[in-house]
Amino acid sequence: MFCKQNTRLGQVQPPPSSGPDARALAISVGGRIRTLRTRAGVGLTALSAGSGLGKGTLSELENGRRNPTLDTLFAIATALSVPLSDLLTGEEVHGDSVTATLLGRWAEPDALTEVYRLNIDERPQLSKPHSPGVLEVLTVLTGVAEVGPADAPVSLRATETHTFTAETDHVYRGVGGPATAVLTMRYPR
Repeated sequence: MFCKQNTRLGQVQPPPSSGPDARALAISVGGRIRTLRTRAGVGLTALSAGSGLGKGTLSELENGRRNPTLDTLFAIATALSVPLSDLLTGEEVHGDSVTATLLGRWAEPDALTEVYRLNIDERPQLSKPHSPGVLEVLTVLTGVAEVGPADAPVSLRATETHTFTAETDHVYRGVGGPATAVLTMRYPR
């Protein structure tokens, strides 16, 4: 299980437990980060500049000594121009308000599509912009959620759907209690 992030992007609190599962997960995700970074020919300095994360933080992540949050993984994926699912293996990832579980991933000639199950609590989750052209489609399953661009979020009830481009800051928040949803992300090729 991943740990919570402090208010500044990239600062992570120690995991609540350092059991073998948490350690194995950190090592697995860290290895993926290193592989994608080196495959892209990107050094730690360039990835640090592109993601807004410190070189020390990135090194600790790659070496499995730090558990990333959802925001941290999105920052890295965006800086490397890869979809979030390239960094995951189906585990739960936690953000300030959102817990996301990868359900599936499909590659097609013109786009890559990912589907996540989200649990959204009442605290706002501000997500930074993703790569150009990334489209998000969120369908609320239970509860009420406020989602979409930070400057114009939409309130949705169960069975309602909202589609928006994720090229700007965007927000997720449960309204009046937690909400669950399915999020589809489409990355153009």
